[in-house]
Amino acid sequence: MDAKIIGEDENGFGVAVTDNNSVDHTISVGFEGDIQGHGQDGYPDNPPERTNQEDESISQARRFAKYHVYREKGYDTLSPPNNPDRIAGVLLALLELEWEAVEEYFETLHRQTVSHEREDITAPLDLPEGIERKGPMYKQGIYLEEDLSTITADLEDPPVDAIDEEVIAELTSSDQTTEENFFSIGQALLDQSPITDLTIEGVSGVHTSYTDDSGSEQVIEGDDPFDREPDACLELMPTNFDLPGFRFYMGLNLICQIRDCYIGMGVEPPAQYRVLGQGKYKYTGKYHYFDCYPEYHNHEADVPGYVPPVPL
Repeated sequence: MDAKIIGEDENGFGVAVTDNNSVDHTISVGFEGDIQGHGQDGYPDNPPERTNQEDESISQARRFAKYHVYREKGYDTLSPPNNPDRIAGVLLALLELEWEAVEEYFETLHRQTVSHEREDITAPLDLPEGIERKGPMYKQGIYLEEDLSTITADLEDPPVDAIDEEVIAELTSSDQTTEENFFSIGQALLDQSPITDLTIEGVSGVHTSYTDDSGSEQVIEGDDPFDREPDACLELMPTNFDLPGFRFYMGLNLICQIRDCYIGMGVEPPAQYRVLGQGKYKYTGKYHYFDCYPEYHNHEADVPGYVPPVPL
């Protein structure tokens, strides 16, 4: 993927994008990230006439154009939970979070995800009977006190680059079944090389997504005390992890979400985020059903250049 800003007016920017199939796009991106126009010469203009791969190429070009404006001009053109820098900021905050705070913020999410497989755990959410057969997925938004400009101003590099390959390798190869898990190792690494002070302001309640008998997605919303989008949103499937393992699971999910942000723009993520595992739920579906993507979500898949985390 290659992009170049070719114009600016009172409405936003014109961006020329050449995609991975060498198709040229001209995309108008508003200052807040809205796509105001999109011309291209390689795919059908009518969406129903496109293949999945062609449709993905159109979407990738749009996401990459918005990302290019964000990086080159500093406008907040990406929605918060789809901005890899925001997700990285949340990951940094989680790495420095005290264990007591982790339990305070995420105990409900942990108990709900393990209640499907642990008879000794009572599910804290009152959900429809039989939902465990409908493939539930649980989301929880995480909100930082700092805004994006503050996050980026505190760092020499973009937040997504502040956690280097060595740190990610240590985190994803640790034994998550012991006290020496993702968070304790992360804290030790950051103590050796302080990065920034980021603070979690709060979290949403737990939202539940599942597929009903007709095949439609249904969402049961949890409480949310904020009137803005979260900086990142955990998206977790049922598991049987104990609490140390669950903390690893949350961190791995955010690492894989950062990966998905880049894959969704048609570019390889930075080397430290080339990790296999489940990230964003919508991309998990694409990796499973679309032939144009490897199985990035499958930690047992053989994807050149990508590594699995510790055995799950």
